Amino acid sequence: MLGQAGRARKSENREEIMTEWWRRTQRIVQTNLRLTDGTLDPERLAADVAAFGATAMLFNVGGIFAWYPTELGLQAKNPMLQGDLLRRMIDAAHRHDIRFIGRYDLSKATRIAYDAHPEWFCRDREGHAFEYNGTYQACVNGGWYHHQGVQVLKESLGRYDIDGLFFNMFGYLSTDYSYRQYGLCHCENCRREFHAFSGEELPQRADVSDRLYRAYLRFQEITSRALSEEICDVVKSVRPGVAVSNMGRRSDFFRGEVNRRLDRPHPEWVHLSGEEARNFRSLGGGHTRYSSALTHFVDFPWRYSAETGAAQALRLAQQLANGADPHYYFMGKLDQADRKPLPAVRAIFDYHRDNEALYGDLESAARVALYTSHKSRRYHPRSGASIAAFRGAYRALVDAGIAFDTIHDLRAGEADFAEAHSRYETIILAGAGCMSQAEATSLDAFVEAGGTLLMIGDAASYDETGEPLPQNRLNSRPFTKVEEVLEEMRGGYVRTSPGTRTLGGLDSDLILLDGPYRRVIPKPGARTLYSVLLPQRFGPPELCYPDPELDTDLPGVLLAGHGKGQAIYIPWNVDMLYHEHGLLEHRALLAQLALKFAPAKISLSAPRRLEMTVQRHRESGDLVVHLVNYSGQNDNCYDEPITIHDMDLLLDLPVVTCRALVAGKALAVETDGNGRQKVRLPPIGYFEAIRIR
Repeated sequence: MLGQAGRARKSENREEIMTEWWRRTQRIVQTNLRLTDGTLDPERLAADVAAFGATAMLFNVGGIFAWYPTELGLQAKNPMLQGDLLRRMIDAAHRHDIRFIGRYDLSKATRIAYDAHPEWFCRDREGHAFEYNGTYQACVNGGWYHHQGVQVLKESLGRYDIDGLFFNMFGYLSTDYSYRQYGLCHCENCRREFHAFSGEELPQRADVSDRLYRAYLRFQEITSRALSEEICDVVKSVRPGVAVSNMGRRSDFFRGEVNRRLDRPHPEWVHLSGEEARNFRSLGGGHTRYSSALTHFVDFPWRYSAETGAAQALRLAQQLANGADPHYYFMGKLDQADRKPLPAVRAIFDYHRDNEALYGDLESAARVALYTSHKSRRYHPRSGASIAAFRGAYRALVDAGIAFDTIHDLRAGEADFAEAHSRYETIILAGAGCMSQAEATSLDAFVEAGGTLLMIGDAASYDETGEPLPQNRLNSRPFTKVEEVLEEMRGGYVRTSPGTRTLGGLDSDLILLDGPYRRVIPKPGARTLYSVLLPQRFGPPELCYPDPELDTDLPGVLLAGHGKGQAIYIPWNVDMLYHEHGLLEHRALLAQLALKFAPAKISLSAPRRLEMTVQRHRESGDLVVHLVNYSGQNDNCYDEPITIHDMDLLLDLPVVTCRALVAGKALAVETDGNGRQKVRLPPIGYFEAIRIR
């Protein structure tokens, strides 16, 4: 066994070799260990993780239970632990050239800490603790995080050669593993700190339409950020070379999670994996590596029933297509009772390993961006509508075969936020009702410089805390003001150009209209596209004929120039309608407007259940087009995808060579007669990646 001096020298050598290892692409396996795993064989686990193809692993360290011989009396030690398991596990991981990421859960503690300091833990309105299976939820404003958590970090990081840290369930939680709602924490710490913040008592209910509750949400954000800063300072003071995840702007890498939840509306959002990857890419400015752990199991109550291989392959393919590192999450060790998805997962891990040099240096080459408004999801009076609008636009872009990124509003405070917009030709605001002045200024500058801004519904109608604005924040908008909101347009239509098939080639003169419509005063010189038919009678059938008096000149779409660019406004929620109904005309309208002033350089002959993304290799300049096959997905059922044949990739750019990375073969490049290059794609299973030089 190494002495202290030997261990110190070994650590110094490793720190030199592994400097900022987290900046390189990884394949990660996460083990969420049970108390009974305290007797595991570290060498066997490290070998299993290496054989799975991983280059990094997550392993329990401390918090609720210590996985090492702790000397902190309030941190319960795993009673089944044999010797210094943590040291042996870290050494075994490093022998297999695996980075060791310590998993900390400071969100809860056992009865030991609760009995000693009940004031550190969450309370409901009646004063009852948030207790689950003998563990107690820690309050962000209490001493478990700020005192005991700090001691856990100092003790473990001071002893062990840990490469990275991940914190589980960090921050404010109001539900437990059974999805029971506890409501707001009413402990004395929260009462005191919120009164100091706002001068008021805690809100009576969680109602986002209530100004006091929105103030409480802001309080949560500020106190959570302060705690993250405190924790990060402690970590870096003890071990400066360690990587920390999910600490806001201080994050060295991002770690998300893709799973099912019983308490979410069904069907599950099939694009969660890709959305997380896109958002992380935006949050990190394209420089911070990111991954989202795929849970092997279905949901908390069934930790040992696994998803299908098709479901996990679709999730992983979305992540690769959007620059994320593969990351898989087991309950316990890798020897699972339900192993059905593992061959598919292993195959994609192997593919990533074989193409690691390429995937380690990709950046997005998308020319369209969809705005992610965290503020709207949190503060908008109808936050559910904001999510539905965003997802409708997201799904429409995927289904139309348009490559796109997301722009996350949490980066609005960064110095390069406005500059980052310049890489896009079109930015879409869907579900982006809440907006700060800084965000609006950056978007106006984008349009002035020549970009196209597509605004939908109530975009930029509220401030960053959900307060209605007297005037829309965007100066580039194609209208002066909203005159009136017609709240109920059910039975209405948008009339297109009759008989022209101008909308995606569809043989229809009408687009279904529902929900609110905003009657606006157009700016001088603004142009109208399509017109509105006010709600028609729809019953009984004998009375269902067009009423000419309900035919209006209200715009279906409004356009106007601003500086060198263009602003487009859809005064009704085409995004929400596509999310709800999935009608082709709503998708076609969004696609038409997204590309109106900047036609796509890369497209598919027919999208047909394929998601397309475009990335660029930084060093070589090669383009990498990913095609993700969704044909096996049907609501919550994920079966093997139907292999897609006879698909062409159309390229309005010069091409020297094309190679299919999954199929492992070169592809012929032809001319399609319209001045474009055409590549016949190989049969597409789970996904394909085309490298274009």
